[in-house]
Amino acid sequence: MKGVVTYLEEIDGGVLRLVMDDVSSSSEGENIWAREMLFTHNDYDADSLADLSLSKEQFAEIGENLVMRLMAIKNVDSRSNS
Repeated sequence: MKGVVTYLEEIDGGVLRLVMDDVSSSSEGENIWAREMLFTHNDYDADSLADLSLSKEQFAEIGENLVMRLMAIKNVDSRSNS
């Protein structure tokens, strides 16, 4: 299985970095994931994230990036299993 993991890293000066990494698991029954590569990251003001005051466009971009990457991973996997 392949997927995307998302996490926050603290950056100096009150900034949080939202990171999305590609991950994979060797079997569908395991809950052990290994990082494959960085997909993308964006930096946000920590207070804006904490009180969820990002713009609708910023939230939409986060969701859009996640779904586009998952679909790209799915399409690559589908082609390699054909």
